[in-house]
Amino acid sequence: MLKKKKFWLIIAAVVVLLFVGGLGFAGNYLVDYALAVDDQGRIGSMGDGVYTGKQDTQAQQEYDAWVKTVETKELHIQSDDGLKLWAKYYHGAKDSHRYVLAVHGYTVDNRDIAPAIVPFVKAGYHVITPDQRGRGQSEGTYLGMGWLEKDDVVNWVEKIVHMDKQAEIVLYGESMGAATVMMASGEKLPANVKAVVEDCGYTSASAMFKNQLKERFGLPDIPFLPAAAVVSQLRAGYNFYDASAIDQIAKSNLPILFIHGGADDYVPTSMGRELYKSYHGEKELLIVAKAGHGQSADVDPETYYHTVFQFLAKYL
Repeated sequence: MLKKKKFWLIIAAVVVLLFVGGLGFAGNYLVDYALAVDDQGRIGSMGDGVYTGKQDTQAQQEYDAWVKTVETKELHIQSDDGLKLWAKYYHGAKDSHRYVLAVHGYTVDNRDIAPAIVPFVKAGYHVITPDQRGRGQSEGTYLGMGWLEKDDVVNWVEKIVHMDKQAEIVLYGESMGAATVMMASGEKLPANVKAVVEDCGYTSASAMFKNQLKERFGLPDIPFLPAAAVVSQLRAGYNFYDASAIDQIAKSNLPILFIHGGADDYVPTSMGRELYKSYHGEKELLIVAKAGHGQSADVDPETYYHTVFQFLAKYL
């Protein structure tokens, strides 16, 4: 009897070890797949690996011609955890104190959002387009899904205010950049920050990962996401369950313009509606019919920028 009991205890222990080991392997794989950046800037990846910096859009063509006529310079800051972060600064009107901090999305870099900022500069705004941590010319070996990057946004805001005490700042972001600026809006920010424009941001990183696990691997979120979250905490220093835009905007008092493509099947349009519905501050919602992920400004630029500038005019 004792031998049989011991046998089954051993079997149970082996099963538990195999299960835990399997989850550890799965967690590591998912972190490598979605968050880890190698020394050549490649991600494992829910994106497209190394970003080329070119879009096949009219906006890209207009940007390529326009940027040659605009004064630009580089800016640098250091993150709270010691990373050197880089940004491109586009000079607007000389007497302007209006700034847009334009934050790019997942796996790309500042070049991806650059075509979208042309109307802002033409309208006199100074625009700063950072490379988020681990992307482009900024240091970092893990993406923070907006949670780590929100603190970088706060530091960029402080940089702008240091340059111009009279600055009126708009936080603008696309996709993960949109989630980033929404998360930053729930932090303590100077009164210089006047409004947020988010384009196709997600409700939370865990909701995105849950969708992608099902779509790409046919897997449920339990137990794989909790395993990946443990690994993320150990390796990247944060738990991606904390990366919730919907929780962070609950702490915000800034006006927010929510924009989403009506045909977005990557960050579902329903997430944009959910974010808008949940927010109790001053807000507007623009759904651009037939626009896929990050395509709203390309599909209907007239409505897009008319809505953006009309919204901002109320607060600047």
